[in-house]
Amino acid sequence: MPAMQGEVYVEAPARGPMPFTLGEAMDSGLAALKRDGLVLTAANVIAAIPSTLLALASHYAFGEPRLLSRDYLIQTAALSAVGVIIGAFFRGGLVAMSLDAARGKKPELRDLARGGRWFVPMLALEVLHLVVLVIGAPLLFVPYVFVWMGLALAPFWMVDSHVSLVDAMKRNWHAAHGERLHLLGFFVAVAVVQYLGLLLCCVGTFQAAALTTVATAHVYLRLSGESQ
Repeated sequence: MPAMQGEVYVEAPARGPMPFTLGEAMDSGLAALKRDGLVLTAANVIAAIPSTLLALASHYAFGEPRLLSRDYLIQTAALSAVGVIIGAFFRGGLVAMSLDAARGKKPELRDLARGGRWFVPMLALEVLHLVVLVIGAPLLFVPYVFVWMGLALAPFWMVDSHVSLVDAMKRNWHAAHGERLHLLGFFVAVAVVQYLGLLLCCVGTFQAAALTTVATAHVYLRLSGESQ
């Protein structure tokens, strides 16, 4: 609320980025999984169905090409490209649901369909991600780590603040200043959790995705200055 000074209203200063801890972020994800695990897991399953069906159709139509053969590389590249496109369509909805869960609100499965409104900027961000990854690979991924740790939370700014991709990246870059190594440690932990989920006969993949997405939403809320 604005503060009164004489006869002039002065807006309260905007809250800056706040620190976060890995433990708090993972606790937020675990709490959401216990409270709304069914709907969050279902959302991740639904988002994965189109890519899974496409991979199965490709396998039955073209068979399993020899590893690293020309057909194998073409098929893998095509499936990966389609997977990126499908993922970009659902990502906004998953982000919206994870933000609700991180705030203690009940996520609605119908919000998954809202992802279509952010499809183009999400796809553009995925393409940028691949470009940064390719450029950073010959340099031992150092540029990738520096740049992407400053942009990885941009989808949350787009969905939560309804800003453009460029504005979201600017806000993310500013909020992540001085926190890139901290973010790197967080995303390494996220990768470990997702890998452990994959080891559970792939069944735990969706629960791990739900947990880590809510944990990432918690990190966004801290860096955006929102107190929970």
